[in-house]
Amino acid sequence: MENLIKILTDPISNRIIQQIRKNQKMTVSEILAVTPDIPRATVYRRIERMTSAGVIEIVETHKVRGQAEHTYSVKNIYITAKDSGENGMEIMTASFVQMFHLCSEYFKSENADVERDKLFILNYAIRLSDHDFSEMLKEILAVVDRYQGNNIPKDANTRNLYLMSLPAGGDTNEP
Repeated sequence: MENLIKILTDPISNRIIQQIRKNQKMTVSEILAVTPDIPRATVYRRIERMTSAGVIEIVETHKVRGQAEHTYSVKNIYITAKDSGENGMEIMTASFVQMFHLCSEYFKSENADVERDKLFILNYAIRLSDHDFSEMLKEILAVVDRYQGNNIPKDANTRNLYLMSLPAGGDTNEP
């Protein structure tokens, strides 16, 4: 858990994650090509840590000049019942720090255009049974998975999509 928190709050790891997410999958060579300011050894160390922590995964392996070259993809990170309490709060904090950093960088840009870039945040308070809520989440994830699996057109833009569920007022949903 501590490694996951360090990874999610590390700016270099986040840059690597964002590049992989943007391209859906990448090799270390491809990552190095788009992040020339990050030393090769640092990229390899971060990739090793992220793979061990389960943030990224190897999706393909090819032989290149007798060496195995791995292709990596970002795994979705979920907070589950086993991450309750302090660990869950650490993951949420790391996620918010990452979102804050991305927003901060976006709004620092002279080219920021909220309407063009379709930046938005929604907050819905809905009342559903646990079963109906689980069914709704399955549908939402199926839609995201369907679009995430599409071929990427040349004019595609990368967008971060966050979906969070929290009991109203931050309270627990005890019967």
